[in-house]
Amino acid sequence: MLPMLSIPVLLLEVAACVGLGAAALRLLNIGDHMRWGERAVFAFVLGIGVLGWLMFFVGVLDMFNVTAMVTLLTLAAMGLGFLGRPTAGPDAPYLMIERVLLAVLILVAALDLMEGLSPPADADSMAYHFALPKLFWQSDQLTFVPRAVDGAIPLLVQMTYIPVLGLGGEKAMTLWTMVSGWGVAGALYFLCRHYLDRPWSLATVLIWLTTPVVLYGGGSGQIEVRNAGFVIVTVAALLRGRETGFVRYAVLAGMATGMFVGAKYTGLFFAAACGAALFTVRRRSLALFLFSIAVCLVGFQWYAWNWIHTGDPVFPMLYGVLDYGRYEFWDEAHHQAMRQNLFVSENAIPVTLLSALKYPFLATFSTSAIFDSERAGLGLILLAVLPFAVAGFWRFRARLSSSPLLTAAVVVIFYYALWFFSGSSQRVRHLVPIYPVALMMAMTLSCRWSQITGTEKPLVLAAALVLGLQLAADSASSINYMRYQFSGESRDGFLARNISGYNAVQWLNKNLEPTDRVLIDRRELIYLVDVPTFYAHTSNQNLIDVRLQAFNPSLYYQQLKKTGITHILAITDTIDENRSSGGSNGSNQWKVLLSMGCVEEIQRLKYNGISSRSLAMSVESAQQQLILRVGGRSCPLSG
Repeated sequence: MLPMLSIPVLLLEVAACVGLGAAALRLLNIGDHMRWGERAVFAFVLGIGVLGWLMFFVGVLDMFNVTAMVTLLTLAAMGLGFLGRPTAGPDAPYLMIERVLLAVLILVAALDLMEGLSPPADADSMAYHFALPKLFWQSDQLTFVPRAVDGAIPLLVQMTYIPVLGLGGEKAMTLWTMVSGWGVAGALYFLCRHYLDRPWSLATVLIWLTTPVVLYGGGSGQIEVRNAGFVIVTVAALLRGRETGFVRYAVLAGMATGMFVGAKYTGLFFAAACGAALFTVRRRSLALFLFSIAVCLVGFQWYAWNWIHTGDPVFPMLYGVLDYGRYEFWDEAHHQAMRQNLFVSENAIPVTLLSALKYPFLATFSTSAIFDSERAGLGLILLAVLPFAVAGFWRFRARLSSSPLLTAAVVVIFYYALWFFSGSSQRVRHLVPIYPVALMMAMTLSCRWSQITGTEKPLVLAAALVLGLQLAADSASSINYMRYQFSGESRDGFLARNISGYNAVQWLNKNLEPTDRVLIDRRELIYLVDVPTFYAHTSNQNLIDVRLQAFNPSLYYQQLKKTGITHILAITDTIDENRSSGGSNGSNQWKVLLSMGCVEEIQRLKYNGISSRSLAMSVESAQQQLILRVGGRSCPLSG
């Protein structure tokens, strides 16, 4: 698509989401109590989920095409009429501190824009968040990807990437991730405004936007930040339902929760946590019933999709419990390998009550790579305000049972407990969806206690120090994108500087045909390769067995032929090719095929390793990339 279409397409999708969300709020008779800005922001976040929900059916009907996308977005945008007219501005003039905070927000927005205007480079985004929408658009339909963890999963949020990518190209898609992330920040601001004054609400939003994990994933295709938007809408609805007793808020909460469920398996934990929180509201039985119906209606799609294609709605978690029957793309060996990678190797501390209490501190200060907190942590703010929050909790403990924040606390605590004790990956970013609610509660308790006791200055100092550190990190991480924007660097130049082995992508795109299919075992390249690919993960799929201990060249060759692989992109050591990545096992079984004449080398390229995108650091590599053609007249396995 032409770059000039990026902005119009982006604006059309934003309008469509606001329109869909506004229509949903009007249908539920919700929103009249909100100010226009709050109503617009909550409609936008809710509309993201509605659009993703609708896109599933468009894909099932094989209608991923320009006409269908334009029609859907245009019709959805007509829902803007339900939003009503903007109301007057703020009740009071902005104070000096508020103007300063707004200026910093503009600076943060400008830095985010640098990323939004740059090509994507995040590994998870390239592997599936962006790669799957690209695949679906090229296929004109929704296709099942038989790969655990990042293929056969809930994809509600990724569905919203398809219209902007298909109609406006890559730049429209990256700008969409930026804008949708800022919609979450807007929702957090209005949630805070119910409990905090305007300056502290602005400060809280700034702290959220500059949190390391938000900087890491907010502008990429990763979905945790966008799921945080669904959590904020859910909690806001639960709090309002507790205050009013109207069960329609339980329906709204169920819709938003269903969107989280339809976006990620951890949404199931959130649904259970919200179910527990509903016991704190009035008319709890009816509210819980309506909430559950709404969750099921909105969140069922991808679980039904997986069940139809695998026999398991949460593929492959119930392998061994459910009968997979005729499905051939999973087995016990890969199930155990996946559990090792996803559970055992992703747990830095034992799953015990004591560990659950220590985790927030360990995940902040520990250097364990498993937590991934050095580049994608939650920052220091919760620990910085912890004394104020604990003091506030103790001071107001008598009011806890009647406070609407009790409902929010139940959601956060139950979600954390269910997630931690499930034994799944302990990476900090899995807590991102509930982090803004925890942040709002901590800031509310801290501010109210400090105002009563006259200790506001220490609290302001603590928040300012944390914000200053995070702004410095934000500026440093943006240098990479500013270099691209202001140096005249090409897209290829940016990607070569940020993606290890990008020169192989350039060769593949230039020399292969659409009828070819390339076997790739490096996920950061999948989105960039324009010809069909197959991602041979060591434990997430068994169509081509590349487990680390696998060694069956004959089976490996037959699997290559069965899946239509015509080429292999491999890495080898330039000094001793037999040393590369553990000999000839797993993904290196091509070495045996090469010696047998079943594959042939057609190109050898230098491998450039990138150790840090933000710091523009590369490493000298003794490896090269080989491009191999599958097949050969002398291959004894061809018969």
